[in-house]
Amino acid sequence: QYSVPTTTKSRAPDELPLILQPDISAQKEFQMPPLKLPYLRTSGRLKVANVKKYVLKMLKLETSPAAVEILCNGDPLGDELSLTFVQRTRWLRPTEDLLLQYRFGEEGLF
Repeated sequence: QYSVPTTTKSRAPDELPLILQPDISAQKEFQMPPLKLPYLRTSGRLKVANVKKYVLKMLKLETSPAAVEILCNGDPLGDELSLTFVQRTRWLRPTEDLLLQYRFGEEGLF
């Protein structure tokens, strides 16, 4: 007799919902197009640098991740910050999903 492993669809303890939107308050030359799928559920251990790479890949843009800025509440985030750290220290609405904006930084113009 074989036992079938049971799987449950539960959230990983470090998983968090994330919304990625273009920064529409940026000057026109710094704006980027919207993502087709802006809602994600990902590991809170993910770093801002990985979010930049994800945005570039989804928008099919061939530029350096250094050319992109990720913002929380209008403040640019450092590449080394994890999403959990951002949510706990920068996000002002703890009952809502983490919302991050993206735009080209000054390096993106060259």
